[in-house]
Amino acid sequence: MEFVGKLAYLVLFPGMLFIILAGLAARFVIAGVGTAVAGSQKAFRFNGAGEMIRSARAENIATGGSLRAVTWIAPVFKVLALSWVSCIVFGFLPGDLVLVFALLLAAAGTDTLVALASTNPRVKQGAWPEAASLLAWAVPFALVVACVALRTHEVSLRGLIAWQTANGVLIVAQAGRLIANVGAFLALIAGLVSAVAIMRLRPLGRSYGSGGPGALLDDVSGPSLSFFIAGGLAMTFVVPLVLVALFFAGPAAHWYQVVFWALKAAGFLVLLGLIDVLCARASSRRALAWGAGIAGGLALTGLALVWIGVTA
Repeated sequence: MEFVGKLAYLVLFPGMLFIILAGLAARFVIAGVGTAVAGSQKAFRFNGAGEMIRSARAENIATGGSLRAVTWIAPVFKVLALSWVSCIVFGFLPGDLVLVFALLLAAAGTDTLVALASTNPRVKQGAWPEAASLLAWAVPFALVVACVALRTHEVSLRGLIAWQTANGVLIVAQAGRLIANVGAFLALIAGLVSAVAIMRLRPLGRSYGSGGPGALLDDVSGPSLSFFIAGGLAMTFVVPLVLVALFFAGPAAHWYQVVFWALKAAGFLVLLGLIDVLCARASSRRALAWGAGIAGGLALTGLALVWIGVTA
């Protein structure tokens, strides 16, 4: 019962609220990168905050069929899963790498579920881009998680962070041979590509940001739409946080070490923002090819190099 109470307190209230607010800050950083590259203020027109507040106050137009229940449950579940991940990273709750991957997979799969459950044929067409985006990050990220676990011989996130605190960050760690660090570096590149796919910084078919018709969330309005936006914001914060924990973790016992963690997460956000600007017009097929194909190949190569490095 103590664990259930702790889970409810940390995940449901402070965790969900914190990752949404942190996601707003993360989206602001990414918008700043887009503005700096594009040389205009267009990137700041949609950061999620204003639209989320307006949607929460607007009327919810009910949709018939199973979609009505899905549009209420799916976004809340997404934020809940991401909150659980953040609590694992911060050490509030125990968890291993498999659980973190499963929670991220469940959170990302909610958008595909909504598209499949819709009775609107134009919205149903968004199921393929959503499924492609899901595969684009899930395939290489699974290999990245395996690579990290093999490199450190740790399956718990807390143990992984402790290992990097003792041996150095993953790509320049003192333990093991140099070839293992090369494999970890390839896994890092694959992880960055996976992060762009899972975050979907410019999601296909999101009309609440572009104003275009036929979007994935055309059947959603009011508070349920506000929850969908909150889930996207939370993902923007949680994914860089997970990348830091996997590859650049360190101690966080003092305030300046916590600030260092925040700076590393901000660095990942800047990189992801740059990648997003360069690949803004990429189709779902190209995203799948880059994710499951190229990033998956890099992650698989990195896994092989790490295996050679730790066993030779």
